[in-house]
Amino acid sequence: IAALRGAVHAMVREKGSGPFSAEKGPDPFSQGDLMRRLMAARDPETGRQMDERQLVDNLLTFYLAGHETTARALAWTLYLLARSPEWAARLEEEVATVTRGAPLSAEHVEGLVQVRQVLKESMRLYPPVPMMGRQAVTPTRLGAHELARGATVMMPIYAIHRHARRWPDPDAFDPARFAPEREAALERYQYLPFGAGPRICIGMAFAMLEATAILATLVQHARFAPLEGREPYPLARVTLVPRGGMPLRVTLK
Repeated sequence: IAALRGAVHAMVREKGSGPFSAEKGPDPFSQGDLMRRLMAARDPETGRQMDERQLVDNLLTFYLAGHETTARALAWTLYLLARSPEWAARLEEEVATVTRGAPLSAEHVEGLVQVRQVLKESMRLYPPVPMMGRQAVTPTRLGAHELARGATVMMPIYAIHRHARRWPDPDAFDPARFAPEREAALERYQYLPFGAGPRICIGMAFAMLEATAILATLVQHARFAPLEGREPYPLARVTLVPRGGMPLRVTLK
């Protein structure tokens, strides 16, 4: 934690901490630079800008929450694709068709429909955040249960995503569940890889964009196969961790 905070503090100081001013550089919103955007941001009610500590806190949140979870999602997705040659071949074909053999770029991502389906089904079976908590801010009734103010409710996303009442053949890897017409029919709270409600993941759109681009790039350049006798066991920590890592055989094209 100390090393991470120190590194981010150094980055903030390098760009110039404290209130952002025009003298410190060109318009930050024209650069697509997260740090400068945060430096320039103002509280809509008070007009105040963030101090250095708040900048570091926000940047660390984006770094840790936005990269650890995406990495876990991709690891479990590669595991599932390694055991599903049919879907791996479909993705190879889709990526080749969309990119026409060129390096993947931003304009290709929208056309990668099946890549997104595979990611969504992977996050159903192995949600990067397997459990979520909420706290009652007032006395609340939840079904037959009375919750006191301050009571914590834990939602087991991993279990909800495999619930037999909601998902036919719940343990099977079937990305067709997330074909656009079938996804539209899902109940809002049966699929929660990014949470839900007012505190839904602020980086949801970015995470899907990032994961889609990375997965398509990997599929474009490599094939993944399982190692016999090496089945990863999911451990629920802050994220869903494969115990012992994710051993796969990787062959470059």
